[in-house]
Amino acid sequence: MVHKIYLIAKREFITRVKKKSFLVMTLLSPILILLFYGLIFYFSFNKDLTDEVKTIIISDHAGILNEKLEPTKTIQFEFNNGLEESQATIEIDEREAYAILFIKKSEKGITYDLIGKEQASIGVVSTLEDKIEQALKDQQLQQNGINQELLAQINKTRIDVQTRKITHEGIEEGNSGLTTAIGYIGAILIYLFVFLYGVQVMRGVIEEKTNRIVEVIISSVKPFELMMGKISGIALVGLTQFLIWVGLVAVLSGPVSALVLDLMQVNPTEISQQMQEAAKTPAAQQSMKAAKQSGPEIFKGLENLNLPLILGMFIFYFISGYLFYGALFAAIGSAVDNETDTQQFMLPVTMPLIFSFVLAQTIVTNDPNSSLSIWLSMIPFSSPIIMMVRLPFGIPTSQILASMAFMILGFIFTVWLAARIYRIGILTYGKKPSYKELAKWLLRKN
Repeated sequence: MVHKIYLIAKREFITRVKKKSFLVMTLLSPILILLFYGLIFYFSFNKDLTDEVKTIIISDHAGILNEKLEPTKTIQFEFNNGLEESQATIEIDEREAYAILFIKKSEKGITYDLIGKEQASIGVVSTLEDKIEQALKDQQLQQNGINQELLAQINKTRIDVQTRKITHEGIEEGNSGLTTAIGYIGAILIYLFVFLYGVQVMRGVIEEKTNRIVEVIISSVKPFELMMGKISGIALVGLTQFLIWVGLVAVLSGPVSALVLDLMQVNPTEISQQMQEAAKTPAAQQSMKAAKQSGPEIFKGLENLNLPLILGMFIFYFISGYLFYGALFAAIGSAVDNETDTQQFMLPVTMPLIFSFVLAQTIVTNDPNSSLSIWLSMIPFSSPIIMMVRLPFGIPTSQILASMAFMILGFIFTVWLAARIYRIGILTYGKKPSYKELAKWLLRKN
């Protein structure tokens, strides 16, 4: 039986690896990902350079700003307190302004109405609100004789709580942000892997069933052997593709980043000057000081993380999570004749995976050792994702072993369950099965 499963897995692996789509996506995906993040980096860093300068006219009928409002790199302010709303269209056209802000007093207090020929963006509105608030605060400080420089120094006060953990070897340094990031990245990779290659198993089964190839294969091997061979072969394809992606991302990250900057005509000297100017601001100096302090803490956090354990558990849940859900996807593929009919069976299978991913971002990261987090890490439907989030925080060995044991038992159970459906569904045509029909297949002896 093992030999037949090996032959089927080998065939699945070789057939899929030789496809042009596999080669193209394997080589292009890392480049597309790097280009994607490169463009995000470019536009995030140069958002002030790409935006055109907007002129906002302020008609301060309430007289609260004293015709003083600090401009930004992309917004300039002009005051014309004699304007009325009926003149807004003419004034905007003549001055080629972006909008006019009318500040008036009313029974409810002071109102701020921004009138323009287009809907103002949330960035413009938030910038305008911040500038007005800051101007009004500065006026109140001057009126009450408060030293602005002293208040600015007080506002710079920052609290940096250092986290340390008690272990059997003593007290070790920790880093909550780093710990959460590592666990979250592992959970995302497993989530994507299970979905991507689980669906491939389902589509492969449907394709063979539709083409009637399976009738020939079943004459030589048992349905269980065919199902396990297909699941194992696609698992190897996914693992191979993932390892190639990791290698390509590591090799191409530098050249692709340089290519993006070159294509977008970014001037390194200009960027350097901008960074130097930005570094002179008090907020930037405070951030740089915090970064210098947090740099060594990150390295200490990495040193104190049990990276071999995290990597080993990632590989375990990476494979076992796929095998667990892959068997269910194979069962769904065998029960239907086309991909459209899979929708009614996909929801119960994918909902636990989506549910655990959502909980990993909220409850588990906030309290990785709560009772709910522990139970979720023991249930095979959710443990591949939840355990990856919990592992970097440090959990007892007994919980790790128990989770692994439940995961193995869960995989065995889903394989048995899927095989009961697969053995009948793979040779059933022309009928759209229901949940009642699937229940009959599970109970049928022959």
